[in-house]
Amino acid sequence: MSSADVVWGGQWEHPACGASGEAMWEDEGTVDSGHDCGREGAVVWSAEWRCHGCGGEGDGQFEDDGPVYSDHECDDEDEEVAA
Repeated sequence: MSSADVVWGGQWEHPACGASGEAMWEDEGTVDSGHDCGREGAVVWSAEWRCHGCGGEGDGQFEDDGPVYSDHECDDEDEEVAA
């Protein structure tokens, strides 16, 4: 399975001003809230991922405007061979 089978979804918050929002994106993509209020402090994301190939799941917290990786290696094909 490729990383395109992993999809992220989550919420962001900028504690300095209280703004928040949510988004979905593919694994290894750059997540960007698009928020720019001019106040200091980082926009923080809390997100979960799910693999459509094997049903694997996970979560993470990270700062805005950076690439996000699940580090998931789908073993769906191995399970089919063993069956």
